[in-house]
Amino acid sequence: MNIGIVGFGREGHVAYEYWNSEGVTFYIYDKNESLEIPTFSIPRLGEGYKEFLQADDSILDLIVRSPGVVLWDMQEKIHTPITTITREFFDRCPCSIIGVTGTKGKGTTATLIYQMLQHAGKDVHLVGNIGTPALSVLSALKADSIVVYELSSFQLFDLHKSPSTAVCLLVTEDHLDWHKDLRHYQVSKGNIFSHQHSADTAVWNTDNSISTNLHTYSPAKNKISFGSTGVVHIIDSSIWYENEKVCGVQDVALLGAYNLQNICAAIATLWNTIPKESILYVLHTFSGLPYHNENKGTFGSITFVNDSFSVNPTSTSVAIESMRTPTTLLIGGVDRGLDLTPFVHALQSSSWITNIICYGEEAVRISKALTEASITHIILIDTFESIFARAIALTQKNSTVLFSPGAPSFDMFNDYIARGKAFDTLVEKYKENLL
Repeated sequence: MNIGIVGFGREGHVAYEYWNSEGVTFYIYDKNESLEIPTFSIPRLGEGYKEFLQADDSILDLIVRSPGVVLWDMQEKIHTPITTITREFFDRCPCSIIGVTGTKGKGTTATLIYQMLQHAGKDVHLVGNIGTPALSVLSALKADSIVVYELSSFQLFDLHKSPSTAVCLLVTEDHLDWHKDLRHYQVSKGNIFSHQHSADTAVWNTDNSISTNLHTYSPAKNKISFGSTGVVHIIDSSIWYENEKVCGVQDVALLGAYNLQNICAAIATLWNTIPKESILYVLHTFSGLPYHNENKGTFGSITFVNDSFSVNPTSTSVAIESMRTPTTLLIGGVDRGLDLTPFVHALQSSSWITNIICYGEEAVRISKALTEASITHIILIDTFESIFARAIALTQKNSTVLFSPGAPSFDMFNDYIARGKAFDTLVEKYKENLL
């Protein structure tokens, strides 16, 4: 049997381990020419990897697509069956799946749900972008296990089954460098609902028109909304499930008004399924994920916030809206052509952003948008360390440096984690120089 793995990153390696058996020959397709691949595998590396894939179509029995790889543009050229780790997992999973998607907040919401279930004593596993690749936990699952799966549009795009509980958060414009257009992106997100059954559960955000529209794809009879007009809502600084008070907003450990919708989504998902004590315990103790608007501390009268996870303008706009001290904003990265309007509008509405530094490939386009909006800023297409140093020089005492790129930084880093670690390292150097 000949299996082609397209994209040999984290999930590509998991696919290799999962399908590796006697009699299987692997063809590895990746644009990275210097990639190390397993012994006896056949390399198909370089920018022309898709041409190799098309040429090998007649000898392959199965193609495994990694999430970030675009293959929809080759559907008419390739006749070999194409699968993904997500598709295979949904076919083999013996237990219930809670799927969470959205443009912003899915990692936080999935983690809230996971920790609530864990506190309730459930055999629960967190998989997807936020956790372990799904196939890695397959052998450990039992019928009464629960999987919480953070699902991106890349994973949902060709999914032929939906989770038994589907949660859709805020959906805005994103990943238009991968999808054909905004409609293509939204329909991919909609697959979290499309293949549900009547006995399943659909959870959606009433304050987001796209989420509200997508939930209609679901035939589930149990539908629970959250938001200002939802089943779970906030009135008078308290969170309510219908007419039952959950807790006061001031009682939750997760800071930021933008996180309240994630909290409401988790409550909507679990309020009637596990002890309320477990939900409240997590709400009182969970303070957030690394690189998600993470407060790194105050040093030399400057507070540092690491929001490296922000890879689109909507995420950055949310971070901007959460600021309550004079702030120097660092924004930039790879230009994916996304609409910068949310970011610009957030800046126009905020009185706290005192300095803006645009960096990276997207700096020129951001600069143009800011100039048209009469917003003062600085362009620095330079090393990351020099950009950080400039931010320190501009930031006054009792102010904040907010690192919220609003784009990926593949021109500088492998991923948002490496980028976040680089920012943390520079903060530590600054801290040590003060001692």
